[in-house]
Amino acid sequence: MKRPTAQAIPSYLGYASPNLNPQFPFVATLELPDLNRLTNDPIAYAPWWRAIPHKLSSDIPKFNGNPDEDPSNHVMTFHLWCSSNTLNDDSIRLRLFRRTLTGLVAKWYIKFPRASFDNFSTLATTFLTHFELPIRYEMGTELLTSLKQTTAIHISDHIHEW
Repeated sequence: MKRPTAQAIPSYLGYASPNLNPQFPFVATLELPDLNRLTNDPIAYAPWWRAIPHKLSSDIPKFNGNPDEDPSNHVMTFHLWCSSNTLNDDSIRLRLFRRTLTGLVAKWYIKFPRASFDNFSTLATTFLTHFELPIRYEMGTELLTSLKQTTAIHISDHIHEW
């Protein structure tokens, strides 16, 4: 008996694969996201990079981008975690850092074009530049209460009539 083969059906907007299973035509109506975008890899791989060890500690730090999370502390904690697990190779750190990103931060990461990063420093700088804003001040309200307006310059000096 000849086994039936899956027939290719046309690609649907928002769906990554044109080879949907014909037994489930309703899948085409679900408007699933483009898997190519969701599985993008912004790392520029080099053939001489060392392999990532298979057995890693499961306590790798995570960053979700919540207001109470400090991006600088995350990079420092990740660096310390790598050092304590003797993961000192830059290419391994580069590839492991994405495992720390969750939620919207992971979506931010996969939006970069393919091969955007070839070293950890570039990725960490890009991460910090994006997530450090707005700048957090440890001083609190002391900074605001120390500011005083003087009578030397009036606000009308800064308003120009056109």
